[in-house]
Amino acid sequence: MDIETIGLIASITTIIMFISPVDQIRDIIKDKTSHGVSPIIYGMMIINGIFWVTYGFGINNSFIIVPNAVGAVLGAATLFIIYKYRSHKE
Repeated sequence: MDIETIGLIASITTIIMFISPVDQIRDIIKDKTSHGVSPIIYGMMIINGIFWVTYGFGINNSFIIVPNAVGAVLGAATLFIIYKYRSHKE
């Protein structure tokens, strides 16, 4: 297996991992509450994604840029939904 194939597989599996918050978003919207959902992991997902995207641009590697950009965007979307449905009572 060549290095380009490994990079492609790694990118695909990373995107699949970063898509997992979509299920969390769906549950929050359905239940209309984000009680019990920690925003810290999604904040770190954004920060981590930004650093990896920056690094990926620095070495001109789309296998790093694309999945981490997806992760940062989905982390931001999840964080937005968490705070949108955060009750002041929680």
